[in-house]
Amino acid sequence: MRILRDCAAFVFDMDGLLLDTERLSNAALHAGAADLGLTLPPDVFLEMIGRRGPDIRSRLATRLGVGVADDPVAQLFARADAHYEAFLARGVPVKPGAVELLTWLESRGRPCAVATSTRTDRAERKLAAAGLRPFFQAIIGGDQVEHGKPAPDVYLRAAAVLAVAPQNCGVFEDSEPGLRAAHAAGATVCWIPDLGPVSPEVQALAAVRADSLASVLEAFLAEMP
Repeated sequence: MRILRDCAAFVFDMDGLLLDTERLSNAALHAGAADLGLTLPPDVFLEMIGRRGPDIRSRLATRLGVGVADDPVAQLFARADAHYEAFLARGVPVKPGAVELLTWLESRGRPCAVATSTRTDRAERKLAAAGLRPFFQAIIGGDQVEHGKPAPDVYLRAAAVLAVAPQNCGVFEDSEPGLRAAHAAGATVCWIPDLGPVSPEVQALAAVRADSLASVLEAFLAEMP
């Protein structure tokens, strides 16, 4: 874990990593489908984890056998979004150890950013509601870059905003697209599994694996002189 602890700056994915929101997204998608009398395969959501809205729409249209702009996709997104917002209004769940790790990094003077496939405005709102926004010098949403994860754009932009070379950044990720993106950017990657399946090939791209952000902090503290 020392290779990660010694990084000059840290970049965090958001959903499924800092926030325990992927389960809410999954529930919202299937609730939206039920509203429209649609039945989605149980695993359809897993394909979408870590990806931007346009990519998700394309994959969903393929699963439904319709065009991306067709009514079923647009209606499903609208209904799922309404359910998701209702879930978030009850509180944004934070992953174990997130506050403690971010507090420790702040005390060590390590700048931090978020690099997420989520739109920037929504990411800002969710992080503020979760009480995490003050920890980050920058929030880089998927709408700020040309190519979404698994392309490295969002992590390269986060490193540039932090004024730290990507090779000196530690990245925390949970999804396969995110792991590919962070590795392609040249960062030191820590994989913390969540809902999304990650192939052995992509697991191997991570320099470190941890069970949670809490266990990352425990390892950092154990390595202190």
